[in-house]
Amino acid sequence: MTQEMINTFLNVYKYGNMTSAAANTFTTQSNMSKQIKLLEEELGVTLLIRKKGHASITLTPHGEAFLKLAQDYQSLMKEFEQIKNINDLTDISIGALDRMNTFTLVNYYRYALKAHPQIRLDTHTRHTREIYALMESNQLDLGFVTAFLPVNNVKITPLFEEDMCVVTSKDTDLGEIISPDELDPSLEIYSRWSDEFEIWHEQYWPGRDYRMHLGTASMAPDYLSEKGRWTIMPVGTLQTLLSSYELSFHHLNVDTPKTTVYLLESKNPHPNRIDLINTIKQEMIDYLQTNTLLRMLK
Repeated sequence: MTQEMINTFLNVYKYGNMTSAAANTFTTQSNMSKQIKLLEEELGVTLLIRKKGHASITLTPHGEAFLKLAQDYQSLMKEFEQIKNINDLTDISIGALDRMNTFTLVNYYRYALKAHPQIRLDTHTRHTREIYALMESNQLDLGFVTAFLPVNNVKITPLFEEDMCVVTSKDTDLGEIISPDELDPSLEIYSRWSDEFEIWHEQYWPGRDYRMHLGTASMAPDYLSEKGRWTIMPVGTLQTLLSSYELSFHHLNVDTPKTTVYLLESKNPHPNRIDLINTIKQEMIDYLQTNTLLRMLK
C-alpha cells in the first residue's frame, strides 16, 4: 500500500467523484481509478461504489472503516513533517504573580533573552494557588508566590521579604518618610495585596474612600501622573517603576505588612533540563540580590 493510494482514496471522498478529484489534484481520472483498484485489491475489499448514472461515489462499510484510518494516517504524516521544523530551543517555564512578572523580574527576563539564546522563556502570570497547581503537575520549572502551601512534589524555599511603600507622582510635595495622615484617601489608587494588608489599610484609611480600585497592580503607574494621587506598592517593584515612570516613593513612619516571597521548585524536574533550570534559578537569585530594598532569605 502506497501513500499515493491513500491520498487518491481521500481525494475521491473529498471531491465526491473521480472526475472532480482528478481535476482538483492535477492528475488523470484513469490514474485515480488505477490507484483505487490497486488499493482495493491489496485490502481484498471494495471501498467505493460507483453507480451508473450517479455522479457521486458511495462508501461501502469497508470504505467507511478505511476512511477513518486513512484520515488518521494523513494527520500522522503531517505531524512527521512538522518534526523537521522543530528548533533546538529548550523551554523554561516560570510562573509568578502579576506584579512580579511586570516589575520585579522583568529586567531579569530581558537579560535572560540575551544571555541564553538556547532557551525559550515561557512566563505565566497566575495567582498563588494556580502557580502551586502548575508546579505540582510539572507544568512549571520555577514559581514565585507569596504564601506557603505545602503540596506534593514541590520544594518551597523562602526567598526574600519586602515592606510596602507609598508611590506617587514625582512632583508630589512629600518627604522621604511620611505619616499616613499626610495622604488624602480620596486620591488613592488602591490595590488589595492580601487579607493582612486590607486589615492594616483599614486602620489608617477606614472606609472605601479611594479614587480607584485596581484589578491588577501593573495598572498602577498609568493613574499616578496627577499630583496628589498615591498608591501602596511592595518595595520589590520600585527598581522597574522608578526607571520607567516619573514617580517617587516614600516610606511610612508606621509598620507596614511584610510580604514573604517563596521560590518553588519541582522535586522531579525534567531530566534533560535540570542543569539549565538550576542555572536560571541561580541567576534569578543573584539578580534579586542586587535589589537593596529586598531582604534576601536565601
